[in-house]
Amino acid sequence: MNLESNEVINRPLADVYKLVRDDLDKLVPYLPNIEKIDVQKYEKIKDNQVHVINHWYGKADVPSLLKKILNPEFYSWKDNALWKDNEHCVEYELESFLANDLFDVKGVNSFSSISEDKTELKISCEVLIYPEKVPGIPRILAKKVTPMIEKMIKKLLAPNLTSLGKGINQYYTEH
Repeated sequence: MNLESNEVINRPLADVYKLVRDDLDKLVPYLPNIEKIDVQKYEKIKDNQVHVINHWYGKADVPSLLKKILNPEFYSWKDNALWKDNEHCVEYELESFLANDLFDVKGVNSFSSISEDKTELKISCEVLIYPEKVPGIPRILAKKVTPMIEKMIKKLLAPNLTSLGKGINQYYTEH
């Protein structure tokens, strides 16, 4: 599945880019399904690049059939990002805490100045989900719960990827 989003943010490019790269955790109250974001690594590397690893902790409504099977790690993921300051973009890959092969998510977020006080955020992301690989699901149940798991992963990841721009605008409205 491809996820794309374009959002205009009513702030200068430098402010928006710095907020998302350096202070992403400040946006948690404005992102659906996110409990917290922890920075695990923040490293400036050559050529105006920053390598950031964030751990995202999600929250989700879990169907009763899956509550006994899935632990909270299922709703969390590692965000491995390379910020390219000269290009005002970030390339990232997301990885499940629970199983490295549960899904593949690769994307690019780009920030561009529309005017002195407006920034466009473009999100482009490819999501492949492998719900049959969820650990702890007995084979006899796998076929039955796979559609529910796939739907839940989409419901958890998609809104947080595509609503980032709206969350940034809400943040700036209140700050």
